[in-house]
Amino acid sequence: MNLNLTSQLLVRNNTELSGKILFANPEDTYPLEVSRQADVYAWCQSKTSYDALLHVGFADEKLFLSEQWGAENARDFDFVVIYQPKAKELLDYLLASVLPLLKDGGQIWLVGDNKSGVKSSMKRLEAGLDEVGKKDGAKHCLLYAGYKRRPAKPFVFEDWIVTWKQEVAGQILTLCSLPGVFGHGKLDKGTEILLNQLNQHRFMSDIGSARILDFGCGDGIIALWLHNKTGAKITALDDSVLALKATELTFAANQVGDAVTLLASNGLDQVKGRFNYVVTNPPFHTGVNTDYSIAESFFMTVKQHLTLNGELFVVANDFLRYPPILDAALGSHTRLYRDKGFAIYHGRQPKKK
Repeated sequence: MNLNLTSQLLVRNNTELSGKILFANPEDTYPLEVSRQADVYAWCQSKTSYDALLHVGFADEKLFLSEQWGAENARDFDFVVIYQPKAKELLDYLLASVLPLLKDGGQIWLVGDNKSGVKSSMKRLEAGLDEVGKKDGAKHCLLYAGYKRRPAKPFVFEDWIVTWKQEVAGQILTLCSLPGVFGHGKLDKGTEILLNQLNQHRFMSDIGSARILDFGCGDGIIALWLHNKTGAKITALDDSVLALKATELTFAANQVGDAVTLLASNGLDQVKGRFNYVVTNPPFHTGVNTDYSIAESFFMTVKQHLTLNGELFVVANDFLRYPPILDAALGSHTRLYRDKGFAIYHGRQPKKK
């Protein structure tokens, strides 16, 4: 079982984990190991993490993929183990979610790589826990623990939705976001540049009947803009169920909820069929580290999901080495734009000779 460094730190404290335990956003398959000694549940907001646990045989009736913990799910946990997320707002969201699920006297453990910002998270733990302190540290990772000694506020999902109006590329959109979603509560510069380029593009004449995929949909801004521009129904894909929920809320807020199909997928694993257009502002981080594998895997497999002469649009930080990967995948590419640290790339599925 390959465990990351944060889970290896948890392994050092294995003997203390007992009773009923909830792992919130586990980063690997460590919950399976603990399930051999305790009653373990796992709550994933990443399809990749969910699939990994399912693949190694974690009990599916105790494994959940959802943006929030369902009211019908288990409660009264002795321990909740949280992996420090990249976004601090997501840590607040997770803490607010799990505190009501914890028994009086139960513990929350927070583990994270030093680069993740875990060092500054003690204050966030102290807002709802007592006796908060460092439990262990090794391999450039830290483990904090705190006890529930006071009643927790009920969790209200709607309180965490951020809604705002955004003008971009000739459209005024109502956008909804949740903690941990890319570009949370603001317009990402790369997305703005991409949409401005798409606004100048000549789409096919019967675009309303086209199949369009937004890979890595985030809060749904690209998908919604594309629907408004083309009239086509959009497939919005993301690894994060928080992002998919945000996209669902965004389309509903614009009264076009039936125009989007939501798809939780690790890369293109869950994608069926081919698309006339694939548009993406792809993730290039795993946690805090630059990770080409997500985009690389996407580029090498997207060819299988483009129609003949189907088009791919990509926005990326211009320091990322995407051009040779695009050429390897599609034979060639065009750089449509480069400025302010971003580049827009365009590729086509080559016609058969």
